[in-house]
Amino acid sequence: MGVREVFEVLYSPVKAFKKIIEKPDFKGVLLILVLFISFSVVEQYVVASKFLLLTVTPDEDDWTESTALWTSNDSPSLDETDYKAGNTVGNHSVKSSVFNDTSIWTKITGIESLDCSEDTGYKELFFWIKWIHENEVPSNATLRLFSSSESSYFELDLISFLASSDEWSNATLKIGPDQGWNSANSPDWQNVMGLEFILVWQAQANLTIKIDDLRFQKYASSIETGAFGGSIIGILMSAAVSFSMNWILWAGILLLVAKVFREELGPWTMFFVIIGYAFIATVVYTIASAAIISMLSPLNLPTKTWPPTTEAEANAVNAVFEENWYPILPYRLYAMLHPVFVISNIPFYFPFLREVWTLVLCATAIRLLRGTTWGKATSISAVALILRAILGFFFGI
Repeated sequence: MGVREVFEVLYSPVKAFKKIIEKPDFKGVLLILVLFISFSVVEQYVVASKFLLLTVTPDEDDWTESTALWTSNDSPSLDETDYKAGNTVGNHSVKSSVFNDTSIWTKITGIESLDCSEDTGYKELFFWIKWIHENEVPSNATLRLFSSSESSYFELDLISFLASSDEWSNATLKIGPDQGWNSANSPDWQNVMGLEFILVWQAQANLTIKIDDLRFQKYASSIETGAFGGSIIGILMSAAVSFSMNWILWAGILLLVAKVFREELGPWTMFFVIIGYAFIATVVYTIASAAIISMLSPLNLPTKTWPPTTEAEANAVNAVFEENWYPILPYRLYAMLHPVFVISNIPFYFPFLREVWTLVLCATAIRLLRGTTWGKATSISAVALILRAILGFFFGI
């Protein structure tokens, strides 16, 4: 008794609540709680699999905030006045200069071995670069990624990524197999240990090269990084607290409103158990939410954390949503289920329908419990819903 009625509430609530009222059974509500918590974890797992967050090495702008790992055909230095404007991490760039020469190079070695292979490795190399020459552009610009030694490397032409003299330009290069890199002496994408920038001109001059915000990066879900596993306890606790608070609030408010309507709903404990069966609606809601978002393709989000921590990151993430998900029907349905994801003027139909469904189930329970009219039972539930919404709006509960 109790467990069968949990599912019967979905398709035959009158019949189910008649049985529940005859013999209230806490096991049924406990099953609903377990189902809600379980599917909340499933929903968050699906969400986590769709949000690929930025993973970088180094974590901060360490490589261009020190010259410890850098060498060049002149001693590199830190430039404290000229670095990429808007760089939110560091406040230096690495600078190398030579006089009366036709080429300049600068390289960083001694970094940890980085996996840039096709499956799990870093997928991009990001940096800002500036060059200075008196009167002409480079005739050749090359980037090398060292593998086991400096004689074993991948190589790419950088000319198309350079701006004019004394202007910063950004490059986000695809790395890994089949990305257009040439190779020398059998380098290995699973073992990248340094890199070198080489610029060459046809005539001698005073030359300068500056590098800033250099990093390897990829996009990975919190499932891949292991962060999701560490958050499961929090998800479980949040789901349990959310369910319990809503259950207590709905039952308590219904009892108070019923007294205003001069209606006695019986002992608190019995009524509390009976109303708990109405929350099977939240389980269906959670299942629908997980199913809808599972239809969407993963997104590369330009943020290291979810949710974003800065306005700039939030705007960038918003742009990704608008470009990739907003036109797709499953996303619009998911946004209706979760207004926090709304990007445009998507109405809040689904949360409202969930609450109305709960209202109908509560009204059914009150009607059958006391034999009151449908109008009165519905009025009690409707007022309770309004009060519940007000509490939620002002106190976040």
